[in-house]
Amino acid sequence: MKKLSLILAILVIAISNNVMAQNNPVLFGNNSKHIRVGVGINSYGMPVEASYDQGFKQNIFGVKKLNLGLGGYVGYYGNKETLGVWTDGQEHGYKYSHIIIGARGLFHYPLVPKIDTYAGLMLGYNIASASYYGNGIDPGNASVGGFAWGGIVGARYQFNKTWGIYAEAGYSISYLSFGLVYSL
Repeated sequence: MKKLSLILAILVIAISNNVMAQNNPVLFGNNSKHIRVGVGINSYGMPVEASYDQGFKQNIFGVKKLNLGLGGYVGYYGNKETLGVWTDGQEHGYKYSHIIIGARGLFHYPLVPKIDTYAGLMLGYNIASASYYGNGIDPGNASVGGFAWGGIVGARYQFNKTWGIYAEAGYSISYLSFGLVYSL
């Protein structure tokens, strides 16, 4: 609850200090550098994620305002599955952890005025583990890793040259995600 309150407080301060900005900065170009931090929604809970996106090439394929951004991505979520309760009242089950580390390539094109819209791909590595908790015989722990990929569509709105918000849909660590953007 404290984390949610802190996130909301930061968001309110960012909006209240910057909502009067009349000129929206350039949406995305070669000098663009953005750090995103947010939360998402997936089948098991609310993952956290962070990504970096930097302008790499403008007007690609000869299309004016179609810009390529390249960057990195990291996402994490964990969940707990309770299998039951022993006669002594102790729960037992599994704890799961997923980490995705990857690279993203995003095509930015301003479909909506004053909003940076983009779509792209993420290629990376998924690190997953499961561990047993509780009393009784430990049936063992498991770890696995493998290639991860996903498609993303998203939008970013800048309040000023430094702060903004974003929303994304697709698949990386979550189906939907949103959060704050810090532009360098």
